[in-house]
Amino acid sequence: MCSFLVKDSHGFLDHLLYESVLDVPIRMELMQSFGFCSWHTWQLPALPSICSPDTGYSIFASDLLRKFAYLSSSVEEGIGKKRTLKSFLAKSRRRWLSRVKQKACPACRHVSQFETYHLKELLEFIGDEEFLEAYKASSGICLPHFFLVQERYSGHGNFPLLLEAQRAMAQSLRNTLEEFIRKQDYRFRDEITSTEARAWRVAMEFVAGKPGVFTNEMGHDRVRTTRTGGISADRVSVQSTAFDRCSLAQLIEQMKGSKEATFYLKQALPQDLLGGLRDLASQKIHLSVEFVVEELGNVEYLRTLYSLGFSLLYGIGLPAQTVVLLDGKRGYMLDDHQRSSGRRLRPLKNAEDLYLNLLWRRFGIAVLLSGSIKEVDIKSGLFCLATEGSREQWCRFKKADTNELPQVGSNVEVFGWERWNTRVVELLDVYPIRRE
Repeated sequence: MCSFLVKDSHGFLDHLLYESVLDVPIRMELMQSFGFCSWHTWQLPALPSICSPDTGYSIFASDLLRKFAYLSSSVEEGIGKKRTLKSFLAKSRRRWLSRVKQKACPACRHVSQFETYHLKELLEFIGDEEFLEAYKASSGICLPHFFLVQERYSGHGNFPLLLEAQRAMAQSLRNTLEEFIRKQDYRFRDEITSTEARAWRVAMEFVAGKPGVFTNEMGHDRVRTTRTGGISADRVSVQSTAFDRCSLAQLIEQMKGSKEATFYLKQALPQDLLGGLRDLASQKIHLSVEFVVEELGNVEYLRTLYSLGFSLLYGIGLPAQTVVLLDGKRGYMLDDHQRSSGRRLRPLKNAEDLYLNLLWRRFGIAVLLSGSIKEVDIKSGLFCLATEGSREQWCRFKKADTNELPQVGSNVEVFGWERWNTRVVELLDVYPIRRE
């Protein structure tokens, strides 16, 4: 998709400079747009020499500089009057750009029309079995263009096919990247394949699109200013009214009617709330409970959460106070300053936004493994655990000076974090196992 837009851009610029560079309407349009955007301006040097991009752009740039000269002369005319140059600039600071630029880049307007056409055509063709198979064998479209498809045409009958293919491509690329990351270890560097070595560049286009197609986000858009969405995870907004607060017992009752509950913790839950969660676990209701924790060093408490059958994940950048989200739509913040027996939860104003924001704060999952020590690398502080399921897992202590490495052949049970960016389990504790 990005390649189509780059070709459309080149075609537009090629035609304009080859045939229309001296057309008065074209030059007037470029005067109104104050030339091309940065992306299309820097495509000009790559045009064929027969288009004479040097001469063509010189003509356009001369027009634009003349327009600027005309504008700046008005500043000189204001000097010597009652107001100073400083006051004149301060008053007209926001008017300069609007006076020189009344329209968007003409190449961008042209390409935008073709982009809509290409997106629609993709959804139409992907319903064809032969085209779908060819698409699955390709690298797909970039995620920014996929988001545009979802935003504009999610109701199209073929959108689920595109979604399924895109998810498969994303997972395949992620697997390749993680293999590349894993093989950064000095023991495996010789195993890096050419596909894995260039995967990061493939990921750049897949995640961000080709260079220039999507603008930066520094707020320099010269046509319009967009409002950025989302909220900061450490700025949790709560309802101010006291009557909206709910007790811990009421929260447990709400969880019984929910499908998903997620707790974000930096400290242990109150005992009465943990007791209520124990009761929920014993009732075997259809409820998925997740705990995302940060800076919680109580290993026994973490093992308790894990033993209850809840998903336990490693988080970074979580809110300072405990937050619980139900079905991604309702949320509460625990009043930690209240007495344990009288603690209540304050409803969140921004629960849905916070839910999406916090999804990206997960960086690992707790695992409990048992097996025998197959290999020990004292220099790197790593040891390899061969589990009963024939899995070989490399581990290291979260704190290097916590314990000595176990001996080869010993049977142990390990509990720790499997960090998604390293695939190495960071151990919180190791327990020896005696075999009869």
